[in-house]
Amino acid sequence: MSSRQNAQLEGVLPMLWAHKRIAIDDIRSVELLFREQAVSFDRTRQMLLVSVVEHGSVIRVWVCVPEIELLTPYYGFRLCTRADLPLAPTLVAGCPEQFGRLFEG
Repeated sequence: MSSRQNAQLEGVLPMLWAHKRIAIDDIRSVELLFREQAVSFDRTRQMLLVSVVEHGSVIRVWVCVPEIELLTPYYGFRLCTRADLPLAPTLVAGCPEQFGRLFEG
């Protein structure tokens, strides 16, 4: 059994992060895409969509998904590491408990 399969059995998956700067008016379409994916692919409730307002009408958005293929519809998002995440983002969508473990714990 692979380490990924073991992690799935334990309810913890290795997650991938990607980010992009967008106009604040575009967050709704990203959020809808994320919510659709979360319903279908997030049995362990680890997927997150977080943001930070940068200036004016521009925000930086990070998405956390379990599979690289799930990033395909997030056009223009670039992979990043956990070290690239902001210190105090806002939860846009996803599990508040997971968000708390990663950013408030």
